[in-house]
Amino acid sequence: MGMELTSRQKEVLLSIVKIYIKEHKPVSSDDVLSNSSIKASSATIRNDMQKLQHLKYIYQQHTSGGRIPTDAALFLYFNIIDEAYSKNGTYMEMPKDYKFYDLNLMYENISKMISDILNGMVLFEYPNPKYIYITRAVVTPLTDYNYVVNLMTNLGMTITRTVDIYGLPHYKELEEMLNIGLKGKSFNSVFEAIKNQNFQTDDIRVINMYNLIEVLLNEFSRNKYIINGLEKIISFHKPGYDSIKSLSMIIENDEIKDEIFKDLDYSRDIKVFFGNDIGFRSLRNFAFFYTSYCMSSNSIGRLLFITEKYSDYEKIYNTIKEYTSRFSEIISKNL
Repeated sequence: MGMELTSRQKEVLLSIVKIYIKEHKPVSSDDVLSNSSIKASSATIRNDMQKLQHLKYIYQQHTSGGRIPTDAALFLYFNIIDEAYSKNGTYMEMPKDYKFYDLNLMYENISKMISDILNGMVLFEYPNPKYIYITRAVVTPLTDYNYVVNLMTNLGMTITRTVDIYGLPHYKELEEMLNIGLKGKSFNSVFEAIKNQNFQTDDIRVINMYNLIEVLLNEFSRNKYIINGLEKIISFHKPGYDSIKSLSMIIENDEIKDEIFKDLDYSRDIKVFFGNDIGFRSLRNFAFFYTSYCMSSNSIGRLLFITEKYSDYEKIYNTIKEYTSRFSEIISKNL
């Protein structure tokens, strides 16, 4: 659709989008002329705006009022930003000397930083299990009746569970059995092995060890996302009750999150869609930006950012790009 526009009409459209994002009020032809470098008469701009309205890039709430950009205009605006910035380097000043630390804390801290900078909600997906490998199992006696079992991974994430020792081998033997069975295997392969287990044994210790592994893996799969920023949307954008209710449902219901994420690819590009695109009528005034983060050349998880759709797309694009790129660097270089 963008090919149907002349260069001036595209410039008029971009001016309308930028002015509306800044002012949040309908834009007139005089507004375009006074806020851009376009050399044309007011009548010419009005004709261009008529063409843009015909192509459904803008609309008019009232016959005599100014114009408001549609989702199609915002999508075109985003694509122009993407073309301008996708091949370039860093746009934000951030510390470059990173030291690796607990990955769970990194998810929490980075999602909070993005939310704070952009005044929106961040959903950070934990890594795909096929890229998480168990590097070591450690079993430590806690009391006369309990062990603490830790599974350590290549990503620095750990799974910890306190278990009753009844029916389990001595802690040193259990640790050895777990390392022989799990070390070097991906979570994905262990999930499949447990799901398809078909062994015959009367040894209660072996049966209990398999049950223990299943419990540990379920502990990992129970938490799929780190979420931050609903309060930022509420305080900064002041959405209506229905919008807050829908956003809260996304936070609270993993099935809704899974349904949204299943249609998102693992592209390292930054992409955008709108609430209407996924059937959320109550979120029609919200934009959803997403991308993936990587370990070396593999995209291992995704980030989804939700905010009011008439926002600063340049700032959003550069912030998401910078933080996900740096996060990918940290994972790749430290592991």
